[in-house]
Amino acid sequence: MAETVTGGRSWRLTVDGDGARSTRIPAPTAATGHDSDAAGVSVHGTASELVLYLYDRIPADSLRVDGDAGLPDLLRAWEPEE
Repeated sequence: MAETVTGGRSWRLTVDGDGARSTRIPAPTAATGHDSDAAGVSVHGTASELVLYLYDRIPADSLRVDGDAGLPDLLRAWEPEE
């Protein structure tokens, strides 16, 4: 899943059996105009909107979601084992 803060950097959040980690997504390539390693979903909004969404304070329709819209809901429901 990629999360994009409006007017800022883009980050990829990878969630798997080993946990969650984020990495910065490089700028789009000039040839294609997009990231060659596309994510399953991209969520676009301000940093504040993304945090509020993840804490279930605002609905998903407050953000722009491109791709599999069910993935952000899985992330919100995810409870990592301690």
